[in-house]
Amino acid sequence: EYRRMDESVEVALQLNLDPRKPGQALRGSFSLPHGNGKKFGVAVFTDNMELAKEALANGAVVAGGASLIEDIKNGNVSLTSFQRTLASPEMMPQLSSIARLLGPRGLMPNPKLNTIQPQDQLLETLEQQQSGISNYRTDKEGIVRIGIGRGSFGVDKLMDNMRELMNEILSIKPESFGKGKKGKGGSAKGTKYYLKAHLSTTQSKGSVLVDLRTIDPTSSFFMSDPL
Repeated sequence: EYRRMDESVEVALQLNLDPRKPGQALRGSFSLPHGNGKKFGVAVFTDNMELAKEALANGAVVAGGASLIEDIKNGNVSLTSFQRTLASPEMMPQLSSIARLLGPRGLMPNPKLNTIQPQDQLLETLEQQQSGISNYRTDKEGIVRIGIGRGSFGVDKLMDNMRELMNEILSIKPESFGKGKKGKGGSAKGTKYYLKAHLSTTQSKGSVLVDLRTIDPTSSFFMSDPL
C-alpha cells in the first residue's frame, strides 16, 4: 500500500503497574540509537543573557529569564510554539509562577527528564532535546506510549530502537509492582511485568499485537522470531 507521508511508528506497552501506588508511576528520558525521527521546539529558561543568546543561535525557539516568563504569562509567547523546556536550577523558583500553564502540557522542567541543567550544560542538553531524546511516562492505566522512529528507518534501525526501549523499561522496573493486592516484600514470584504490547503507525487503521516473548529482554526469544 502506497502512503505519501513518512509515518511514525509507535509502541503502546501495557505494564502491570498501578501508577496510584508508590514507585509505580514511571517517568524518564533516554536516547534511542537512531533517534525517534522527530524535531522539537525548545524553550530555554536562564537568567544568563549571553547564554540565552547562544541558545537562540543554536535553535531554541525562545530563551530568557524573567521577561520570558512574563511574556508567557501575558500570552505574548504561545505555549504551542515549543514542545519542550529546559531550565537552569536558579530559574525554578521563578517558574513556579507559570507552573499552572506549563504543568498541564507536560512542559514544566523536571529533573527526571534531565531538563533542569547547570548553565554550562544547557546548550548540550538543548541539542539533545531538539534531536528527539525520548521522554516517557506511564498513563493512569499503566501504559507507556512512545515513538520508536519512522517508516523510512527500515527494519534494522527500528529493531535497534525497540531493543533500547525495552532495555530501558526493564532497567526501571519497580521492586514492587502489580495492579492487584499483594503481601509485603515486593511482588509475588511469577507476577508479570509486561501485559500487552501493540505497534501502530500514523495512518494505520488499527494496531498489531506483539508477541511479548520477542520484546522481553529476559526472554531467550528477545528480538527474534520465536517460530
